[in-house]
Amino acid sequence: MVQGPKCCSSSSLAETVADYEDILTEILLRVPARPLVRFKCVSKHWLFLISDPKFCHRHMLKNPHPPISAFFSQKSSEFGFVPLHFDHDPTSIRTRGNQNLIESARSCNPLDFVHSLHSIKIVQSCNGLFLCCLHPPRYSYPTRASTLVYYVLNPTTNKFTTLTPPAAAAATTSDPRIFGYALAFDPSKSPHYKVVFLWCVDEPIAGHWCPYHRIEIYSSETQSWRLLDSSFNTQPQVVYKVGVYCNGAVHWVGVDCEMSYYHIDEERVGFVDGFARDDGGTSFFTRQSRYFRESHGGGRLHLIDIHIQCHTRFQVLEMGKDYSGWFVKYNVDLDPLCTAYLHIPQNLFVILSLAPEENEQDEETSSVLLLHTPGKVISFNLRNNTFKSIDLNPKVGVDESFCRVGRWNYRYVESLAVV
Repeated sequence: MVQGPKCCSSSSLAETVADYEDILTEILLRVPARPLVRFKCVSKHWLFLISDPKFCHRHMLKNPHPPISAFFSQKSSEFGFVPLHFDHDPTSIRTRGNQNLIESARSCNPLDFVHSLHSIKIVQSCNGLFLCCLHPPRYSYPTRASTLVYYVLNPTTNKFTTLTPPAAAAATTSDPRIFGYALAFDPSKSPHYKVVFLWCVDEPIAGHWCPYHRIEIYSSETQSWRLLDSSFNTQPQVVYKVGVYCNGAVHWVGVDCEMSYYHIDEERVGFVDGFARDDGGTSFFTRQSRYFRESHGGGRLHLIDIHIQCHTRFQVLEMGKDYSGWFVKYNVDLDPLCTAYLHIPQNLFVILSLAPEENEQDEETSSVLLLHTPGKVISFNLRNNTFKSIDLNPKVGVDESFCRVGRWNYRYVESLAVV
């Protein structure tokens, strides 16, 4: 008597399904973030899996320092980007309601996420998230400070959250009490982010310095605001408008390179002295641009001042990890590039980033300065003074005789971070 095939038991079937789920998850964890967003369209099961916050967190831990994909310009109304490791698929799909819009990736503006008469302005980029605010038309400002709103945007997923600081809503005059802000996000430590706001203890008076401020922090984990009990004594020489997040703290730099910082977890305020001027104060007036950012994936703070007198020669300053002060990391001379790239001596270039070279673990051996000139991205190795360039594909409607982004540019890395 021939026996038919035995049916699988419910327990073995469940084990098979679990094994498949584990294998699928392990595969998807190794896929970059932007393709994963498109993979949500494969099935409801994939949509549920990829949208799960636990999966998103595991993906960020698996890819703690994704490569920079592009640099964005500051305003949505003047949107431009410089692609690096950017997905050049001819189409991308964005969903609004029940309608799928297939748009050209070349013309897609991820900053166009709020239907408003005002444009959106990026004020900070932090590990895949943007802190943004409304940018009113020229000569037009909100009638009251309570109209100030901020957004935390993930340009990869096209998701955002809206923040209205209680301090802004509590203002009694048209002058905003918000004095500065900063986004703090480190996916290697937590899937949640915080936004730090500084606001005046007293109502601001036009033309008067406000020495005392309070710190108010929004936490995405609790979706709530917390006002610190103590006041924050600001320094008049430090610019607190936008901070730079690095190694658990928000940093603000001053006119003479002095630096103030606030460590979020330790709730500690610190200050680092700057340099004594020996030029009679003329350097402030001759400074053409300033680069103050954290190194991508390096955990270091860098400061570059470029002056009008000689914009092709400058120093790269690095802050000591123990806040011992600034020291000269590199003396940069771009003159060797001037013959090869004629836009450099004409001062038609912007600094994009300073980071360790790809596939290199030791930052001491190969730090790379990324520059953008019209039509090109130049990678300049600061250790051996070698360089190479990448030609940008011409873009319809863009005048390639100018830089696509200005000195206020923001790095974009792919992330599944939940906002």
